[in-house]
Amino acid sequence: MRQYPGFSLVEMLVVLFIIVLMIGLVSVNVNSGIGDRELEDRLEALATAATYALDEAQFSGSDYGLLFVRDLDDDGRAVVVAHWRQRETQGWRVPATAPEIFVPIVLPEAAEPDLRLDNVEVEPADSEALDPLAGVAPQWLFAASGETQTGELRLRRGGEQPGDLVLAWDALARFERRDQREFDGGSGRYDEG
Repeated sequence: MRQYPGFSLVEMLVVLFIIVLMIGLVSVNVNSGIGDRELEDRLEALATAATYALDEAQFSGSDYGLLFVRDLDDDGRAVVVAHWRQRETQGWRVPATAPEIFVPIVLPEAAEPDLRLDNVEVEPADSEALDPLAGVAPQWLFAASGETQTGELRLRRGGEQPGDLVLAWDALARFERRDQREFDGGSGRYDEG
């Protein structure tokens, strides 16, 4: 009787286990970067909409603003949401123009959003501030004169490269995005991207 070379069932199971393990590791690494990309996309959307808001404020002669509010997302997780507002005779309201641009921007609380305007830390308002009758003015203003407060928004980033994503701007809403990485204990310095 002739024996054919081949693989035993145990060898095939070991190879299959290794393949499944590798796929699992790859999917974990790919998914951990999604959160970072989402934060970067939200900062980019915020900068783009803020630039548009300042232009629109100058063009229309009406002030715009961002109202940062603590809220819950659809899954019940705590988040900070930036809501766009426009000054009208009745007070601050949702902008009537460009609804595709002036959409609320959700910042996950896990990202620990830290907003500073004119070197003063700004705390998000409670969700009751969204009621127009509450009379709450937005924290970040875009004046019809073409100016805004200087400031920065920091978001704590997890994933493969932990650190802070920083969006900073001047009074003319010229934005600069920086990555500030975690302290590198081996070299004794902070690594900035």
